[in-house]
Amino acid sequence: MNSGKIFDKTKNYFLNQKEVKKFLDYYFTDNEIKNKIILDAGCRVGDYSYGLIKKGAKFVGGVDLSEECVEIARRKYKKNKKLKFYSGDIRNLKMFKDSRFDIVICVGTIFYLNPDEMKKAFKEFIRVAKPNGIILILFHKRKGIIGNTARYIANKPSLKLYLFLIDNFAFLLKPFVSFLIGRKVNLDYLKYDILLSLRGIYFGVPLKIPEKFRIKTVTCEHCSENTTTSYKIKVPKGKNLVLN
Repeated sequence: MNSGKIFDKTKNYFLNQKEVKKFLDYYFTDNEIKNKIILDAGCRVGDYSYGLIKKGAKFVGGVDLSEECVEIARRKYKKNKKLKFYSGDIRNLKMFKDSRFDIVICVGTIFYLNPDEMKKAFKEFIRVAKPNGIILILFHKRKGIIGNTARYIANKPSLKLYLFLIDNFAFLLKPFVSFLIGRKVNLDYLKYDILLSLRGIYFGVPLKIPEKFRIKTVTCEHCSENTTTSYKIKVPKGKNLVLN
């Protein structure tokens, strides 16, 4: 798994709240969110967490491996008592009791784990979700030669050199990337959610999640059906969801 130190580099990148709203409104009705207790697994600086509160959530707990991102989220939303942010690992949500949350969302995070680690994280999501609760989880689709070559190149230089290249030359790739993924992206998103993410990313869905939970991915700045696989899972009453 990528070290949280890598994602410290994204601490000053904030998602556009209009795009966050578009994303959340696509996957959840207001009634699904209203008065619910929600886990944002891989919260970064709390943009989705805050969006869920605006949509009517009773409480949102955000967890992220990057301690610096968590500190930014805490400072940014320190006056909002409905939000609490934790420095932690989605593979081991030890700070939460069983069946704590009505909803668990994992957006832009789980694909930084290898297949075995993904299974650990997913089992934790099931553990902390209430029976008949909801888990929303997004994976990267398998990529062709271009995507796999980009991942290979991104992992060759040192992190310091790669960050220098991103900061100074990412703008040259913006038109090409927008064409390739089928949607417009801003420069910060290109740097910190596309290029930086290529370090250690996993393409594909290694978990055998029942196909009935598969839903079409929203097209917004953060994702699209072209690149992303979405699952909205209703947790069985007995939590006996088979992954293997």
